[in-house]
Amino acid sequence: MKREEQKLSGEFLKDQWFEKVLVSMNEALFKEQGALLEDHGHIYPTLHILGAPRSGTTLASQLISSFLPVGYINNFIATYWKAPVYGIELSKKLLGLEYVSNFKSSFGRTDAIREPHEFGYFWNYHLKYPGLQQQEKEHEKEIDWEDLSIILNNICYRFDRPAVFKSFLLGFHAAKVCQVMPKTCFIYIKRNFLDNALSILKLRKKLNGDVNTWGSIKPLQYERLKELDVYAQISGQILALEYEYFNQLDKVPQKNKLFFRHEDICEDPASFLGEIGELLNTHDTSFNPEILNVQPFQKRIAEVSEGEKTKFLKAKDRVLQLFPEFENL
Repeated sequence: MKREEQKLSGEFLKDQWFEKVLVSMNEALFKEQGALLEDHGHIYPTLHILGAPRSGTTLASQLISSFLPVGYINNFIATYWKAPVYGIELSKKLLGLEYVSNFKSSFGRTDAIREPHEFGYFWNYHLKYPGLQQQEKEHEKEIDWEDLSIILNNICYRFDRPAVFKSFLLGFHAAKVCQVMPKTCFIYIKRNFLDNALSILKLRKKLNGDVNTWGSIKPLQYERLKELDVYAQISGQILALEYEYFNQLDKVPQKNKLFFRHEDICEDPASFLGEIGELLNTHDTSFNPEILNVQPFQKRIAEVSEGEKTKFLKAKDRVLQLFPEFENL
């Protein structure tokens, strides 16, 4: 299955020859990786970060991978999306496990080789998603959950510790994956609506090169939302994703999930990390990290004109009229 790529512009355009090299490498290693996979069972928990685009999920992943003893997919390992065992072992040998982030990113993309990566190709492949649009409930039957479980368990085993991921697509199947892998944990990051919406508008301009082109993950309601104006599309994207993720997380045991505000994480990252540590300790009692005194982060407050603010708030009301089920959020 060929992955449907997002429309990117400028500095975000991909090097097509490099992409061909990576595809060839992954196909070759994938055939050999099977002999390296081991059945250790579900020893370590995995932690999956959810939220709307531009809600602070990248900062959360950088904090967790920097200050908690977890494995994470860096930009080097991500190039081995069909053969992560090879990527992890090479990364451990060449780059080491411990790293403190530079806390820089551009629309969720990081540059340094040891910075966290979303591992999008991996999730598209294993969840059988052609692109970034949420699939209907019946799609879960097409996913090989046993195979995904084996791969995730091996990833954790190669790190010899719990692993953290940004897993927007997996969030649509949070309830199912918790049934298959009971130690799976989720955290949801929520950001001030206006700041979030304006940041997505900026993403469309910079990343896509066209404010009218949809940016990032698409909820189940995408086909209806795409017929609306830009402000309603973005408002609907935030509300719909929250609705879909929350519906899944409602079915996840309380001991497997936490919810955070982006603004609170920025103000008190140490408390955020402490709660994550307690969450993982519930599923791995040997996980008792020392939480350092991490300095607060300056909250990114988008500059907004009264005109744009009014447009987004009116658009939000219009979306809530079209999708009254979102009101309960």
